[in-house]
Amino acid sequence: MGEALGEIEAAEGAPFVGGTGRMLRGMLHQAGLHPGQYYLTNVVKCWPPKNTTPQIPEITACTSRYLIRELTTVKPNVIVAVGPTAMNFLVPHCPAGVTDVRGHVFESPFGKVIPIVHPSFVARGNPEYWAITVNDLKRVKEHSHNPGIDRKVRRFNINPSLDDVRRACDFILESRLPVAFDIETLGEIENINVICVGLAWSPVDAICIPFLRRGGYEYWRNEYEELKAWEALCGVFDSDILKITQNGFTFDVPVLMHLGVKFPHGSVVDTLIKHHVVATELPHSLAFLTSIYTDLEFYKQDVKAAGGMLWAPDDVLRRYNLLDCVATYITNFGLERDFKELDALVKR
Repeated sequence: MGEALGEIEAAEGAPFVGGTGRMLRGMLHQAGLHPGQYYLTNVVKCWPPKNTTPQIPEITACTSRYLIRELTTVKPNVIVAVGPTAMNFLVPHCPAGVTDVRGHVFESPFGKVIPIVHPSFVARGNPEYWAITVNDLKRVKEHSHNPGIDRKVRRFNINPSLDDVRRACDFILESRLPVAFDIETLGEIENINVICVGLAWSPVDAICIPFLRRGGYEYWRNEYEELKAWEALCGVFDSDILKITQNGFTFDVPVLMHLGVKFPHGSVVDTLIKHHVVATELPHSLAFLTSIYTDLEFYKQDVKAAGGMLWAPDDVLRRYNLLDCVATYITNFGLERDFKELDALVKR
């Protein structure tokens, strides 16, 4: 679903037949989607004057007369929102722009939605988004077989007791499991406060170990409990098991080392650095990597929308922390697959 007809589309009476339409069809073909497997339409069925962005009265008129009836008739398993106009119609309270939310799966009154950038955005000096959009359309193909959204059941502990912390850390150490970690903080490194530390040892298993509550209040009942929580964490960090972080070499690791945590040499890998090696030309933020390597819902604006690090409700912040951990965990093993493919290509 695109925005509106362009001049060429208006002349021919069909959507996506101009230059950007040919680009979109090329991306669809590369993703393994062929004519007959998809249906093309627009939010607005006419060519807006001077090719301007459709305004709310135009959108309301077209959708109420045509588009809603069209969607009811076609009954798509998944709708691809091509650009911001389509996305804002389908998901009116979208938490961020299309370049941020692209590739993620959203629920809407008309079924599940996966946004992609508009081909014109690619044509306007963003060639790296061709490959990104093809990847997003491959996800569309995966979701095209049924209308449902399969969300994994996660075993997140966001209000742990001291015994929970000890058990989780002991389990990680005894099982020799790779573990992804992430910290949430307030202040600068010289005077930093750790709000919480998250650990994930599978795509669905994670524990958030809080040290501060909303508003800056202490989580643990006394200094003894806090010390013992740190002691359990240090047992994991000081071990030789694989520890996975995202941009941790520039933030998380220095912060923890400043607080006295030790990391054995070679025991930490950073997914940001690994992605630089795999795809130098692409963005490397965790938000981007999450959209490529995981099927997690879009969550990166949750804390900001809820008041920021200090004032977001505890459950929102801790869930955000653990989603970062899980995203980092899954991303690392996706990058490992990419490294194996690159190695196979080099050896050919």
